[in-house]
Parts: sequence; C-alpha cells; structure tokens
Amino acid sequence: MLEIVLQGEQVFLLPERALWWPAQKTLILSDLHWGKGGHFRKHGIAIPVNAQAGDEARLAQLVSTHRAERLIIAGDMFHSKQNKEVDMFAHWRNAHTALHIDLVAGNHDILPVQQYAEWNVTFHEPHYYIAPFQIVHDQVEDAEGFIIHGHVHPAIRISGKGNQSIKLCCYCHDASRLILPSFGQFTGSHLVKAEDHKHIYVIAENKVLQWK
Repeated sequence: MLEIVLQGEQVFLLPERALWWPAQKTLILSDLHWGKGGHFRKHGIAIPVNAQAGDEARLAQLVSTHRAERLIIAGDMFHSKQNKEVDMFAHWRNAHTALHIDLVAGNHDILPVQQYAEWNVTFHEPHYYIAPFQIVHDQVEDAEGFIIHGHVHPAIRISGKGNQSIKLCCYCHDASRLILPSFGQFTGSHLVKAEDHKHIYVIAENKVLQWK
C-alpha cells in the first residue's frame, strides 16, 4: 500500500483497489458492480460464476485486516436489477453486521431505496460529505471541497521497449479530486491520459506505485 496525504489526512492506497483512512477506521471504494455476472448470464453470455465471490472475499479480508468500522461505497455497488448474485450480498452483510456501510448513489444503483435499508446500508444521493472529503460517484460541478469518486474505472498504458506495453488499473490524483479504480474485477477499465492528471498511482500486482 502507498501512503499519501489528502487535505491533511493520512490515507493509504491499497493494491486491492480501495482507500484506507485510518483516522476514521474507514475503507472507501467504488464500482463493485455486484450482480453483473448474473445479469450477463441471464442474457446468454457465459461469465464465470465465481467472479463476484472473489470480490466478496477480497472485501471481507480488507475489513478484517484493517479492522474497519465503516465502509463507504462511491457508487455502483450493484450492476442492475435484483438477481441471485445481488441476493448473495445479504449473506455477506450478515457476516459483517458491525460494519457501518454508506452507499452514494451511482448510475447503476437502481434498486429500491427500501432494499438498501433492509440490508442496513445508508443510502446517499447525490453525494456524502465526511470532512474533509465529498464522496460522489462521478465528478459533479456543484460539489464543494475535495472530491473522491469512481465511475471512470481508470487505467493507464505503460510502454516498454519495442512494442511491449501493459495496461494497469490506477488511482488518479488532481488538486481537487481523487479518482478510485473500480473495485470489481469484472468491470472493465478506461484508459486515461497521463497529461490530464497531476499524479497517477498504478496498481502493480500487490503494490501501489507512484507512476507520475
């Protein structure tokens, strides 16, 4: 993990695609897209059934390792409508009843608000302020303060000798915002331009490295 300072707060960028904020005992992440595999299979596209299970296990390990008391999800917790994989979240939640969960509405979070309440998930729309950060799903013009958001699924392509290159998921850091990588392994990624961001931190296997 890589330690940086945001707005005077010590935070750690984790290779597991989440931010750890020790002063608040809080994990912040985005774009789990749980239920996406089931959504695709329903439409006849073959997707491995264990894709979401791996994400659930990784998140459980993060909560346990850091002894997190709060989880903030910056949108797109689920991918679409109710399906068996969405229902599996109830089992994950029952195993982490002491964990406070905040969800900021993302464009894919279309389940009834009452459903989140039944899972003891606090639903925020369109943003959630926890000083000194404004948590949103996507960059918004009217949000005040330093923004932490997802939605982009950022990645950068790094070129080597000849035609060699590799695409790595990353965190993007500007003067007024931090863009989180997508937490879900089955989400895809979007190449960003290095010149558009002041700092870029790449995820290289089990490390986070400052690339720019």
